[in-house]
Amino acid sequence: MMKTSQPDIIVTSQDGEYLIIVEVKLKNISVKNAIAQLKHTMASIGCSVGLVVAGDRVILLRDSLEKYNGESIHIVGEANLPDSLLPLADEQWKGDPAIEFESRVQRWLEKLKLTASIENLPNDLRNLLGESIISLLRIGEVRAAGPRWSKVAK
Repeated sequence: MMKTSQPDIIVTSQDGEYLIIVEVKLKNISVKNAIAQLKHTMASIGCSVGLVVAGDRVILLRDSLEKYNGESIHIVGEANLPDSLLPLADEQWKGDPAIEFESRVQRWLEKLKLTASIENLPNDLRNLLGESIISLLRIGEVRAAGPRWSKVAK
């Protein structure tokens, strides 16, 4: 049995409900594992929307809630995420590529709350995220799901 893992980034409503959970991987090498881990986490915390950001790919998962225990979670689609769309990471994360990438993805999701950012997306990414995902980002708070340890804190 897989232990409950913690996503990297969460989007929550004002009352603490999980709107979107995000699993971030620096490279595309472990996409299958990231998807399996995200499905498990989505089912265990009751979140029906998940994103895997692996290198230059974004994969959207949804739970239709037709079956119990995550069996109705499926991949909706995927799109390319050009590196040029990702903002620079906060200075404190420099030197740790995985945390730096996670920080860049979080800042990108925060930026997507602005309408102008959506219009600048490539078509495949805009179509994948759609108005429903963008709406969740707009009403929710995007934040790290847990602590990120900077070199300063070590």
